[in-house]
This record gives sequence, structure tokens and C-alpha cells, in this order.
Amino acid sequence: MSLKNQTKLLFAQKLEEMLLTIPMDKVRVVELSRRAGTIPQSFYYHFHDKYELVAWKFLYDFSNTYIDESQQYSIDSISKNLTDMYKHRNFYQQTYTERSQNSIDQYIQNFNVTTAVESVETFYQQPVTSEQLAEIKYHSYGMMGLFKEWIQNGNSNQIKKLAEFQYAHVPAFLKKAYQNFDFKKSDIFK
Repeated sequence: MSLKNQTKLLFAQKLEEMLLTIPMDKVRVVELSRRAGTIPQSFYYHFHDKYELVAWKFLYDFSNTYIDESQQYSIDSISKNLTDMYKHRNFYQQTYTERSQNSIDQYIQNFNVTTAVESVETFYQQPVTSEQLAEIKYHSYGMMGLFKEWIQNGNSNQIKKLAEFQYAHVPAFLKKAYQNFDFKKSDIFK
């Protein structure tokens, strides 16, 4: 892992620790930086705000599923990803409860849509159509709504069922692109 990503991970770990006792809306970058043993300028070198840090953590957890190059997009990989995220349930519960102007939703939706568009354009070797983009967004918004509901109220016994549902409802063109996409080598994960 690069030094840059190690620093980002340190900020994410310190934020996760803070969220055990402090609500997200009370987290301040100055205090987060102090706990990370650095200065706010270092934080702002890596992130625009604390919500971008949360989005990066989401991306980091997602990318850990695909760290093994043999991992393919499947019910099992979705289940593994949900299992890994469930281990950080408190973190996600806290970050999704805040309703400020810079909510985490927009960052995560941007990540989901960008990843989907990149995978479709890479696989099909042409730009996504406006209809495909609408399907990607519709799917992403729906799945993130279910994820938020599950992370707030669900339990680990529901992981397989949620993964099966998600996989079954991925648009066919997107599923095919995801199954052939090298997530690990994507620019999104660098």
C-alpha cells in the first residue's frame, strides 16, 4: 500500500474510532488530525471534507473484496463485501445518520455510477448511452437505499439474501461488464 493510501487509512481508522463516541456532525477535522498525529493541512491534502473521507473508506472496504485478482463479480463477492462492511457497521451507521448538506450519499452515488460507467465503457469499448446511464443510476440509488436500510436495521444473517437480491437485479449489460471488469486495476482504486 502506498504511503498516500496509508495516510488516508490512518484518517479513516481515527474517524471510525471517533464515531464510537462522537456523532458524525460533531466530528471536526482539527480533532481528527490531532488524533492522527498530523495537522489539518495534511487532511485537506488528501480529502475535500470528512464526507470524502467516508466515501474513500467505502471505496477501500469495497476494493478489499477485489484485492484477489481471481475474485469475480458474483453473489459470493457481494456477500464478502457486505460481510466486510458489516464488521464496520457502527462506522456506516454513524455516517449515514447525518443529514447535512454534504451527505455521504452523493459521494457514494458518484463512486457507484463512475465505477459502473467505467466498467461498461471498458467492456463494450464505447460510451454508455443515456438509457444505460439512467439504468445504472436507478440501480445504484435503489441498492444504496437497501444497503442503508440494512446497515441501520439488519443483521449479518441477511447478507446472503441481500447479495442474491442485488445480483439478481443488476441490469444484464452491467452485470456482464462487472463480471469482466478488473476492479483492482481500475483508476478509481488508485
